[in-house]
Amino acid sequence: MNSQRRNVLLTLGASLMGFLSTRAFAIARTKSSTQAKTQITMNTETLQKLIDRAEIIDAVNIIGMGADLRDWKACRAAFADKVLTDYTSLNGGTPNTVATDTLVAGWADVFSKTFKATQHMITNHAVIINGDRATCTSHFRAHHVYLEGKSGKTWTLGGFYNHGLTHINGHWKVTQMKMTWTYEEGIRPS
Repeated sequence: MNSQRRNVLLTLGASLMGFLSTRAFAIARTKSSTQAKTQITMNTETLQKLIDRAEIIDAVNIIGMGADLRDWKACRAAFADKVLTDYTSLNGGTPNTVATDTLVAGWADVFSKTFKATQHMITNHAVIINGDRATCTSHFRAHHVYLEGKSGKTWTLGGFYNHGLTHINGHWKVTQMKMTWTYEEGIRPS
């Protein structure tokens, strides 16, 4: 058996074991004496909260993924028409409200002239929904590989995001984005 096929089988086996362990835990939990107190009733309201949470996380994630794939249309679609951006922890200055088309076009320009590849990992989403408004706080790690001949080889930045979202025309759109960096490695773009 070649190593690639073996690795796929090992991965599938590990995933299945994780699923079975989770399922066994869920079954054991439902048999406990406190089951009636902890069970969540699945109704329309609960289902809508889960759907909203998934859509909010998708909107936050597609910003980084769209940038990494250079799919600026998908990246743009995650935002409302205007967005309050706050990069003051990294660059100083003050928060700024900008037209999203201008923001995304600026990112596209900088990325094409500076980086060969990027990878934005956005994780550990904490979502709070209040009517048609929501917040999502998440960790991020953004790895950037420079084009040949640039000031360094890589730049990695980590920290957390605070996104504000609004439910607009049936979709959750990012209206605020604050990035707070907690560490960086490599050479910052000049």
